[in-house]
Amino acid sequence: MVAERRRLSLRAVPVYWHLLSFDAPTLAVLWAWTLARAVHALESWSALAVLGLGTWLLYIADRLLDGRAGSLRADLRERHVFHARHRRGLLIAGALTLANLGWLIALMPAAARSEDASLFAVALLYFGAVHLGWPRTPGRFRFPRELAVAVIFACATAVPAWSASTAARVDLVWLVALFAALCWTNCAAIHVWESARTPRRWSHISTMALLVAALAGTLMTAALRHPYVFLVLGAMLASALLLFALDRDFTRARRRPSPHGELSPLALRILADAALLTPLLLLLPWHR
Repeated sequence: MVAERRRLSLRAVPVYWHLLSFDAPTLAVLWAWTLARAVHALESWSALAVLGLGTWLLYIADRLLDGRAGSLRADLRERHVFHARHRRGLLIAGALTLANLGWLIALMPAAARSEDASLFAVALLYFGAVHLGWPRTPGRFRFPRELAVAVIFACATAVPAWSASTAARVDLVWLVALFAALCWTNCAAIHVWESARTPRRWSHISTMALLVAALAGTLMTAALRHPYVFLVLGAMLASALLLFALDRDFTRARRRPSPHGELSPLALRILADAALLTPLLLLLPWHR
């Protein structure tokens, strides 16, 4: 009985990591630290803290607005229902976090504060467009929301390194561009996996993941003399291959149902973000 309860509690950890919106800030801080180490920039703890807390506030605000009273739709997921159910507690936690965020912003380097302010303005424009409604476009064109989120997220993770080292910005640009492509693959995969459509035999998610993996692998051969950059590219390669494997498993399960069932949309959503935790493997060699 005790062992069973322990297993259940361990299974709940990744679920609440997602439901409480801790997944995005975890990834933001982890990749910000990783990019800073890759280009030998001296990361600021206050800039990393502002990034993590600010990301969390944006995500809970987004999910609270999606799940606000009277707007619960059939296409909303567990995270939206969870935020709607615990609205009061999350609003109190958000207010306390916002107060601490103001103090941390005053402590962070001025260059990082300026960069963050510009990026925050862009994020607010996107945020307002999403919740006020995208401008209608003729035909079947669909604005690539996943691409917009990926670019903003990747740029936000680069701010601590970008503001700390002007000499490393050239290297940082192409690393961030590749990371944005990886984030786009992640966001697009979540959108597809949470839809009710039966995918084709070969999906565009698999193609995107393989392209990111191929590009990361190619760049690794050119970064052999730069061990930190090489390790970061290896992390991106591993994440892309994990997303590829998840998409192939999802496609097979949808096209040929198994008696063992298939992963739930919630499990796939958690695994999609867990696939981006590969920089954790770098903590040991970089600590040494």
